[in-house]
Amino acid sequence: MLERNRHLSDVEMFSHFFRLYGGWVLPIDRTSTIKTPVRTKSLYPLATFRPFTKSYEDICNDRAKEMLAHADTLNKDVYVFYSGGIDSTCMLVSLLKQATASQKKRIVVLLSQESIMENPRFFDEHIRGNLRVESSTMFPYILGTGDFVLSGENNDQVMGSDKVGRLILTYGPGAIHQPYRRETFFEFFGKSFGNEDRVTNFYLDLFERLKDASPVPLTTNFEYLWWINFALKWQAVVMYTLMFVAKRNVPGIGPNYLETHFKSFYNTGDFQLWSMNNLDKRIKDTWPSYKWVSKDVIYGFTKDAEYRDKKTKKGSRAFITRQQTAFNFLDENMHYSDDLPPKSYLEPDNDFA
Repeated sequence: MLERNRHLSDVEMFSHFFRLYGGWVLPIDRTSTIKTPVRTKSLYPLATFRPFTKSYEDICNDRAKEMLAHADTLNKDVYVFYSGGIDSTCMLVSLLKQATASQKKRIVVLLSQESIMENPRFFDEHIRGNLRVESSTMFPYILGTGDFVLSGENNDQVMGSDKVGRLILTYGPGAIHQPYRRETFFEFFGKSFGNEDRVTNFYLDLFERLKDASPVPLTTNFEYLWWINFALKWQAVVMYTLMFVAKRNVPGIGPNYLETHFKSFYNTGDFQLWSMNNLDKRIKDTWPSYKWVSKDVIYGFTKDAEYRDKKTKKGSRAFITRQQTAFNFLDENMHYSDDLPPKSYLEPDNDFA
């Protein structure tokens, strides 16, 4: 849809965002600071900041209880996306810690061979022979049915940004907690923009406006990257999976589907508040320490010190989506479309014009 509109100057400038954050990420600004040329609606507003002392593990435990009770209320199985990575393992561990014997029978783990290879010990000790499993490639045919689907999305936004890994590769681990400098990101982002100074400066101006909208002070490179991710990508990662629903199941996805049958484990106000109140608890001084709080929750259950100390983030979404076909449009009323007239989704009053 973007290509046919690229002759429009605002769309052309907006298209550079996808070079930075990926072609599937439609930014939806939860601070209402940035207006894009694509008409959007924020379904998951930014939590109103306030002091918050609940621990990350307690939030995980409470969310697990809530999700298990929800499956009981629906009297349906809960299909849990599992990649073997930190986010999905922490989610599954939290569910297993809280589940009764009958609730464990409801859990169906959606996994792939890559999921097993990413965390083989966990599969052998806690999934194989203990939980029902299905191939994750079947997920388009599970969406839109009466079953309950639970993803591990949004923990990336809670914890930081995958851009931090590339920051470390470029400038070394010391760059994590260095004070934010525009000059650093002019070089860092500029590589994604093909060193086009005009484009790089435009996005730096945009992101500095976004930085100023933060309810908490952002002083380091890590915090700056976290905030962009937290403010702009929250909704995209939740909704992306739904774009791949099988066409025959589309009638089963109505306006209340997000409240009843499809949820992200980490998509809560408590996780957001924890994130905003604990800027020091997402990474220490190395890339393997990223998401150490999540890994501590996992270690408390598995006692797998190697996973705790050495596991790093690995992109897993492509393993289950690259063989699937996605819709191009999904609106807030859960109406799908492969094609729409540009006037129905282009917003002329935007910051990219």
